[in-house]
Amino acid sequence: MHQVFEENNTAYMALDYVQGKDLLEILTSDPGSLKPELVQGYLVKMLGAIGHVHSQGILHRDISPDNIIISEAGEPILIDFGAAREDANGKVSRMLSALRVVKDGYSPQEFYIAGSDQSPSCDLYSLAASFYHVITGNLPPDSQSRLTAFASNEEDPYVPLATVAEGYPIEFCTGLDKAMSILARDRMQS
Repeated sequence: MHQVFEENNTAYMALDYVQGKDLLEILTSDPGSLKPELVQGYLVKMLGAIGHVHSQGILHRDISPDNIIISEAGEPILIDFGAAREDANGKVSRMLSALRVVKDGYSPQEFYIAGSDQSPSCDLYSLAASFYHVITGNLPPDSQSRLTAFASNEEDPYVPLATVAEGYPIEFCTGLDKAMSILARDRMQS
């Protein structure tokens, strides 16, 4: 983000224009181009970007394949910080967390509940869900269905990546599966 300013009783964000295609577009039009080594490299770079965002005390809160642009130079770039909120004290205020973006399949269960506690693990869930979709070609089940199954002692509808991904190291898949744990306390925290 380059500049944020207020004019005409409205807030504006001025951002760089990035020429390229988003991951969802690539997944739809040319899934064969998303080779395991390339996807792993994209994820590593996105983790660096998210780490930087979190180190600034901000949660992105809208990570999905359509918000990751692959530039013409082949670099993944995280876009759309419209739902981002400051997290200066380690937790988003209840007022700010009420302003939320929910994308079924990508959003952790905390995003569905107004006033819920949100942390960097929420962004990691969304990032892992995005890459689950890229790797498998299937949108993960929404977290509300998963939470309902958990609360009812039923089987989680989520199929672990470690059991379905081909060509990826087991540690890579297990890490993404952990990041997609239904309860925030079971996920990576940073």
